Parts: sequence; structure tokens; C-alpha cells
Amino acid sequence: MNFDIREAQPKVWELLAKIIDNAKVGSAYLFAGPSGVGKEAMAIEFGAVINSQYFKSDAKVSEDNYNKFKNLQHELLKLVFTLPASSTKKDSRSPLDSLKESDLQLLNELIGKKVNDPFQKLILPGATRILISSIRELRKKLYLKSDDVGRKIVVIFDAHLLSAGQAESANALLKILEEPPQNTTIILVTDNKDQLLPTILSRCQHIDFPPFNNNTIKEFLFEQEINGESIDIVVELAGGDMRNAISIARKPVADLINTINELSEVVLDENGNEWRKFIEDNSKLSRTDKNQFQFNLFLLQNWFKNIYHFRLGMQNKFYHPQLLDKMEQFNKEYPNANLTQINILIEEAIESVGRNLYMSLTLTNLLINIHRNLR
Repeated sequence: MNFDIREAQPKVWELLAKIIDNAKVGSAYLFAGPSGVGKEAMAIEFGAVINSQYFKSDAKVSEDNYNKFKNLQHELLKLVFTLPASSTKKDSRSPLDSLKESDLQLLNELIGKKVNDPFQKLILPGATRILISSIRELRKKLYLKSDDVGRKIVVIFDAHLLSAGQAESANALLKILEEPPQNTTIILVTDNKDQLLPTILSRCQHIDFPPFNNNTIKEFLFEQEINGESIDIVVELAGGDMRNAISIARKPVADLINTINELSEVVLDENGNEWRKFIEDNSKLSRTDKNQFQFNLFLLQNWFKNIYHFRLGMQNKFYHPQLLDKMEQFNKEYPNANLTQINILIEEAIESVGRNLYMSLTLTNLLINIHRNLR
């Protein structure tokens, strides 16, 4: 997959490049922003360029170091991610050594895929938090003296999951941030920085990532030879999220249209006859497939957003004939609907995943409140 994160997020890279050029690399950074905007890719790129600078006098060695980072194989690169809890409470082994053989094999496959696809997530079945054992092992390694030339780079994926449970992992990391190891940079990557402890937030330099612009996504999809007929709808639905765009592009447009129509019909059901199934199905999804749950609500949110754009007479590639008929019908039936508030309600439901909320109640309240804002 040919993807240049520097070109895709030029303002972010400009800021990071200045930090490197001025030799002002700090001990801790927070890369935050919406999903699918290249935060993980940029963290790897940042570390790769930092370490290639140590060998500027030898272009070949510099390039080799850069490539080892990009291939996730450099000895100075440490990756921290969610793992399933060990079946043994007091397991002295490394967290990776405690994995089942099938999980370890899957993890190696995912890491291999991530080398070529920067938007590949490193997620194992049953992995819902960053384990304290991962942070303890990290601490041991970071404070060891090393003869390696370069700077240790730690990338913590889905860093908000440090706060899962009793936040013991977050507190363990905080101790490292309070006494930063020499010649080390820790990069926390998250879609939900508000879930991190304030004490951790205060010890990081914040780098905020905006959504990708539509042209960036469109060019990328063209390079991947996505069907030209569907590309405009895919870009519109993606909402600046490249991971979303890749996922959407793999599905037939007809299936997406059907899903949007089905979701809108359930939500607008005056008698609520279809609500029970919607609530049960999506509550289960929120536990078993968070991405699909959020994607369903994202499709619904886009439908309401584009009804609003349609009312304002804005041009939009989302206006598929089948959707357009539904939008016209909606505007006739609900001319006073508060579409702005409905958008906020759905956004809150999307963000509710991971907060240990009772999702059935959350979805019930969502449907009730949407109906209150239709009249």
C-alpha cells in the first residue's frame, strides 16, 4: 500500500519536522484526533526520521535505520497495545509469552499487515485493555542502559485503554512519565484523549490531527483501483476517516444504500415496533464488534446530515437516487425536525462505546430523543 503520511497530514508533519530539525524532541507526546487519520502511521514516521538523523553522515546506514523502523523491526522501537488478560493472575512471564499460540500467531500476522497497511489495527480477540504487565515490562526495558545508537521510541496504540478497569496501567505509565528515561520518547496514540487521566495529559505535548480532506482519500482510493462509480459516495461517507473509506470501499454500494434505508426506517418507526431488535442487535455489536457498531451509527448520522445539506440546497455526492427519494419524503413529513440536535445525539452514542455504559439504555434513549426532535 503506497501511502505517504507526510503528504496526507502536511501541517502535522511540518510541526514534527521542526521539532526534529531544532533538536527539541520531547519525552512524551499525545497524538490525538478522529479515527483513521494517520496517527499511528505518523508516530512510526516520527520515530523513523528521528533515528535516521543519528546517521546523517552515512546515507546507507541512515536509510537502513529508517526502513527498520518502518518495517516495525528496529531494536529501539517498542510497541504497546491491548492484549487479552493472562489466565494466571501472577504470571511472571512477558505479556507476549503469556499469549496462546493462536493469539501470538495472529498478532504476528497483524504486525506483518501493518507494515504494508498503516491503517491496520493491532487487535486480538478478547483484548479490551492495555495490561499493567505490559507497562511494567516496558519500564524494565526503558531504564536499562543501551549501547544502541539512537533514541528509544515507544508507541502506545489506543492509549485511552490504559484507563480501563481501575486505571492501574495508566498509573504505572504515569510513574514513567514523571521520571522520563534518558534518550526516550513515548508517543500515546488515541481517538479518545478525554478518557486519559488528566495527570497523563498534562505530561504530554499534544499533537492534534484533523480528518483527511476528501481529495486525499479520493486519490488514495484511485491508487487502490476502487470502482470509479462508487468512489464519490465512499469519500462522502468516510467523513475524513481513511480506515472507514477502506472498509466502505470493500462493500457494494447497493449494500450500503440498503443498510442506510433499513436503519432510517427503524429509527423513524412511529410505533417503535422495530426498536427492540435494533437495540438488541446493536447492543451486542457494541461488545463484539465496536467498529461495526460505530459504523452503523455513522451511516445513520450521515443520512441525517445529508438531509440537512439537502434542505440547504447544497450539492453532495451522497445523493443516490434511492436516498434522495427518502430525503424528500422525510422533509415533507418532518419539516421542523431539529437535525442539528439529532446529529449531536448520534455523535454522543458513537462516542459512548468504551465508557462502560449500559448500551441498551443508551440506544433506547437515543431513539426516544431522536423522535422528540422530529416534530
